[in-house]
Amino acid sequence: MNWFNKRSETKRTPLNRFTRIVFWSFLGWLIFRSCVVQVYKVPTGSMNNTFREGDYIVVNKLAYGARTPMTPLSLPFGHTYLDWISFSYHRLPGFSSIQRDDILVFNYPAEKDLPIDHRKEYVKRCVGLAGDVISIRKGIVYVNGRKRTEVATAIPIYARKYKRTATDSLFYSPAYFPHSGSVKWNSDRFGPLLVPKKGTRIRLTHKQLLIYREVIESYEQKEVRELNELCFIDGKPQKYYTFELNYYFVLGDNRANSLDSRFWGFVPEDHIIGKVVYSF
Repeated sequence: MNWFNKRSETKRTPLNRFTRIVFWSFLGWLIFRSCVVQVYKVPTGSMNNTFREGDYIVVNKLAYGARTPMTPLSLPFGHTYLDWISFSYHRLPGFSSIQRDDILVFNYPAEKDLPIDHRKEYVKRCVGLAGDVISIRKGIVYVNGRKRTEVATAIPIYARKYKRTATDSLFYSPAYFPHSGSVKWNSDRFGPLLVPKKGTRIRLTHKQLLIYREVIESYEQKEVRELNELCFIDGKPQKYYTFELNYYFVLGDNRANSLDSRFWGFVPEDHIIGKVVYSF
């Protein structure tokens, strides 16, 4: 009995109580940061018509459903992680779905050498939803054949209407998606481009593969091979392919100074972190 009492007294020391408080506080903060709300600093001027470089933005992760950790052996700051354990993509139920003109924070898709949740965080405006057809003609954006109204949504403090000067450049650079001399798009002449939607089926022609091969290989983890005008998916000849994820097309509000979907293509749904709801 004396031994039990001494052990109980030891557990109730101020140091142990303080340690437990710190541990549970840190755990609660980590869960809140991972699943509810997180604050990011805007690194560039690509969204200058809505908020400025150096501003802080509040990202609501519950809006579309919090994404469960993919590399759980990670530090909460920086990009230090161990890949001994990794999980596939899952998302908790959200309060809404992604809408056109939502401002998204997402992991940069082009950093394919890192786990998805450790790629750089980008912030852009969602212009095209899964299943939309995007075109840019003379610098003007069209969604499903309709001219898009360039109006920023109500993100305090800098949200306002802005205008885009129409241009018509014949300049071509392989820097633009899909990085092929056969598809000579640029910032003023782009598309028409179908944004892939889960369940949508495309015919696997050479022209279609120029645009969607990277999606199939990098984001849907399939092996693609062309041989004698035939397409092989994971070693099997296929005439059609059905997408397994939803994708989005994003642009910066300061489009003349924005590295966005015109350059690197689509944002897969498993890269979406959350919705910007406030800036300061």
